[in-house]
Amino acid sequence: MKRDRWLSGLFLAGMLCVMLGTVGAQVAQAQRPIPLEDLQCVKRSGDWGSNKQDISVGRQIYTTVLYISPDTTMTCRLPGGPATLRFEFAIPDTSNAPPARIDVYVDGNQVASRTGDRGKVHTMLVNVSNGKSLAVEVFCARATNCSRSYWFMKAQLEPGASSPGGR
Repeated sequence: MKRDRWLSGLFLAGMLCVMLGTVGAQVAQAQRPIPLEDLQCVKRSGDWGSNKQDISVGRQIYTTVLYISPDTTMTCRLPGGPATLRFEFAIPDTSNAPPARIDVYVDGNQVASRTGDRGKVHTMLVNVSNGKSLAVEVFCARATNCSRSYWFMKAQLEPGASSPGGR
């Protein structure tokens, strides 16, 4: 009888460990960043896409994940819940492109804008918590030489996180 109880207790402890491990793995997977290109998006104008390549910015090397050409506008469906949009973008040292301006809208309301010059990596953290749609507009900050793409090292949603000073 004691042996049966001991085996039953051991079996229950094993089941509990398996269940907690499964739930923990699901929570960890739910918290993984979602690349912008994995969202359901509609391009209204311009060009953008995945592109892994090494670029030099401020005499340091970075690997890009995405390019966006000037005058590009895209609107994407958000998965809902708490989340932060993270952009890390740059203009390579070798480019003569003018500064980039990026405007971000959540549910049709502008929530962030950032202009970035050549030679620096620029970071945008935007609270998109509980939003239904995300619109991103990329512009040339000047009227000349606007044919070059802007490069992103990170363009992703970070679920479960919200940036300080959010909406």
